[in-house]
Amino acid sequence: MSRKRISWTPHRSEQLAQIKEILEEWREYLPMTLRQVYYQLVGKGYLENKRSKYSDLSGVVKWSRLDGLIGWNVIEDRSRSFNKRLSHESKEGFIDREKRYFLKGYSRDLLTGQPNYVEVWIEKDALSSLFEKVCDEYMIPVVVCRGFSSVSYIRDFVVRAKKRRESGQDITMLYFGDFDPSGMEMLESMKITIEDEFGFPGINYKRVALLKEDIHRYNIPHDPDALKETDSRAKKFIWEYGRYAVELDALRPDVLSQKVREAIGKELDMTMFEKQIEIYQEELDELRELREKVFSNI
Repeated sequence: MSRKRISWTPHRSEQLAQIKEILEEWREYLPMTLRQVYYQLVGKGYLENKRSKYSDLSGVVKWSRLDGLIGWNVIEDRSRSFNKRLSHESKEGFIDREKRYFLKGYSRDLLTGQPNYVEVWIEKDALSSLFEKVCDEYMIPVVVCRGFSSVSYIRDFVVRAKKRRESGQDITMLYFGDFDPSGMEMLESMKITIEDEFGFPGINYKRVALLKEDIHRYNIPHDPDALKETDSRAKKFIWEYGRYAVELDALRPDVLSQKVREAIGKELDMTMFEKQIEIYQEELDELRELREKVFSNI
């Protein structure tokens, strides 16, 4: 039995136009998550902030993509993955590829000599593309903790942190999460696990976003479904912060990117970092010359 297609009524066509408006306004930050699009629509007064409207938006976006009305690559979907081993149709194809990439892909560790080792930890996998765009500029790792992080993730972090401390570096974890019962306890939970269960104290833990002051400063719409009566953390959250919970996705993409950049900049010696960039450019020029020399003799 075939699935019923959406009917492009005047109302849905208007929704599509509003979605396109949001995607065009934030094209520099594409792809966006569906939650980001939703909150931008709410912020403009195009949608009511309630679960049924989000579900309706999901359907409109789905059929907009299927009907070719918006691109597949403008909406982020990190919930699906496909892994395929690199292979070639023939050895000639392999040789051609090796020629194209010969002495390419070199990446210098731009954090060499930095007094501080920094990692960015985020609650939302769907937002990782936005974070990676900024963090890649500084070669800062991004770790998605997806709720209360698994002990394996934390153990891997402790192994990395120990090596860095042995080399004389301080360790800083920059955390970005929802302003809700779980999101507000996650960093403290990880700290307890690292210090008590792995016996590794002395890390600088910094919650960058979301903060309570962000909500009022940026007029962020709340998440109406965040405060669940079944969540044991909800009572404590309500007592400390009130009933206004907010998702990280609701923060404007430009503001979130700037927060990431500023937080990293505060932790790095930028003079040392810029010197490493200069060395890196010189090395890339040397590799380019060497590549040309090798191919001129073939």
